[in-house]
Amino acid sequence: MVVTISPPEKLDKTTVVRGLSCEWRGQTTEYEGQPVLVIENKHCRAVIAYQGAQVLEFQRRGHAPLLWLSEASNFLPKRAIRGGIPLCFPWFGQHPTDPSILSHGFARNLPWTLYHVTEDDSGHVLTFTFRDNEETRAIWPHAFNAMLEIRLGQSLELKFSVANVDKKPFDFTFAFHSYFAVDQITETKVVGLENTPFLDQLAPEKGFHQLERFPIEFHAETDRIYQRATGEYQIVQEHSKQRALIDAPDCSSAIVWNPWIEKTARLGDMDKDAWQNMLCVECGKIGAEVVTLGVSKVVSFTLTLASSFPEESLI
Repeated sequence: MVVTISPPEKLDKTTVVRGLSCEWRGQTTEYEGQPVLVIENKHCRAVIAYQGAQVLEFQRRGHAPLLWLSEASNFLPKRAIRGGIPLCFPWFGQHPTDPSILSHGFARNLPWTLYHVTEDDSGHVLTFTFRDNEETRAIWPHAFNAMLEIRLGQSLELKFSVANVDKKPFDFTFAFHSYFAVDQITETKVVGLENTPFLDQLAPEKGFHQLERFPIEFHAETDRIYQRATGEYQIVQEHSKQRALIDAPDCSSAIVWNPWIEKTARLGDMDKDAWQNMLCVECGKIGAEVVTLGVSKVVSFTLTLASSFPEESLI
């Protein structure tokens, strides 16, 4: 079934999609004025913001929430929302030539267009689109069409595509900036980055000359960039035994981040104790892994996330 979408300005603050009937109805939102979609089907519940086409929540039936969303986040227009899966594009981190320009690009701060929704017994598929405009060209002078396809079923699948509609090639970096909910960060491990070189952003002078020897454990602020990564990782929680399964075969870069105590206290959109229950494991193409996209070319990157218990099958 394909559902015809009204423009977001004609919808109430929240649109809810339920079950196979795809019943649409307005509902008051708790997201302080941000237009969002709430998706409910037999497999999962999810919340997606029009700004950045950002998945804010995803919870598989019978499982704890997979994603973390800050209770102190700013839900103001064009302000980054702390949590869920912000899409960093067309650059990750600081702007490559002008540090005064906002970090992590503009894709997460601007509204996307919900193109259509389809659904069947396996769940819902939402397609959002975003293209260059006067505002984006003022800080990144390239013409592009972007699309984010979001599949909501037993797992959460994102497919990010970029088309070059400019008259010359352009370069970009990007990341799925995923925030995961964890029971307790000190009882959490990340598996899958063993034997991978990394840059410790807290000690950048060492470069990529350190090698991750064991599954990553957390005892202090952590901010590491991994190159030549496999794209397959697990977040293992010792208490609940629930695992977050990450599969990003097109993404050779990974970032692992937890701000710990002092950094969290400096962030205005996180509660002081929030560091204990969140962890970022991000996948993308950053640093030296620049993507060069030729004229009329299209490139796509996929990310699949799922929650699982040891007795369940993996992605």
